[in-house]
Amino acid sequence: MLRRLLLFAHWALPCAAAVLAGWLFDRHPLITAGVVAACVLLRPVHTGAVSRAVVILLAMSPVGPFLLEVYRWVADLVVAGWTALDALPTIFLSWPAHLLYAVLCLAVGSVVSLIGFALVGQPCFALMELESSARQRARDAAARRIAETPDRYRFALYLRPFTTSGQLASNAVGVLSADGQVGNIQTDFEAVLASAFPAHRPLIAAGRPGELLPTGVQGLGSMIEHTWDIPGTGKFQCTEANWRSRVRTLARHAETVVVVPLDFAGTRWEINWLYRNGLLSKCVFVMPPTMAGARDYEKPWAQVEGFLRARGVQVPGYRSSGGLFEVSADGTELVSRPSFVYAPVPRATALLIQFALTRRRR
Repeated sequence: MLRRLLLFAHWALPCAAAVLAGWLFDRHPLITAGVVAACVLLRPVHTGAVSRAVVILLAMSPVGPFLLEVYRWVADLVVAGWTALDALPTIFLSWPAHLLYAVLCLAVGSVVSLIGFALVGQPCFALMELESSARQRARDAAARRIAETPDRYRFALYLRPFTTSGQLASNAVGVLSADGQVGNIQTDFEAVLASAFPAHRPLIAAGRPGELLPTGVQGLGSMIEHTWDIPGTGKFQCTEANWRSRVRTLARHAETVVVVPLDFAGTRWEINWLYRNGLLSKCVFVMPPTMAGARDYEKPWAQVEGFLRARGVQVPGYRSSGGLFEVSADGTELVSRPSFVYAPVPRATALLIQFALTRRRR
């Protein structure tokens, strides 16, 4: 019952915030309807229900238009000051004055931006990370229950080398930087995968409970070096002595086994065991993407190709965009799945559709 209430709140709270903001601030019904539709259709990776509700209330309140008006007023003031300097009598006065004015404007603008970020951005990031910690604890609790009695639950198992934790960069949000260059906030692909599974059929993995995944910022200068850490798969603890028995038990009961097939001893053992026990058919293999400034997975993928080919499974060559693959019906090759990943929807939503179709087909 509690799980259903939390799942309902996950969607209902941001929608209720949009409706409330539309009523309080007299927004056009179409705007409110659009925000509500976004809350329902866009499956979030970065933020939880409380954080999204706060952002929606701020965005739909008079704060946004007020800040826009302040920006326009400041811009007009800067242009007026620049124009006034044109009236200086000689070029020897005009050029140094313009140069000094430009430096002064840049310095003041940088200070104001940093103050604004400290007053608004950092508190928002802190709220989001606090909620992320709560979400991770809830996922870990579910993973612990599943690991103890896997026959009572529906779930998916995530197998990967531990060295990939926090290293599977995925371009999640594109942002236009001040100099006109497109930057992005990179999240770990594990977080995208975890968000593609509903709370009542979660994706779980061995690991350290409570550990969040970092985000990285590319192409946005140095003002924002870190946003907030985000939740990944639910983690259950295991030891060097019992992890193999845990994997065997959970893999047999899992609806889907998601594998990052890189050339590490533990992962080789897991794939070997799945192969010997005829469970490759329930696996989805993840080709890790390679993003700018992040770890390059071309060589690690090439290393595992020979390992899988030795077991009669042909492996496609690496591509930097990554991909998802299943073993073909005759068990001889990894084939690319019919993909919604590149459709104009959030990647977590696309993966949710993919995994739902996979479960139904099986």
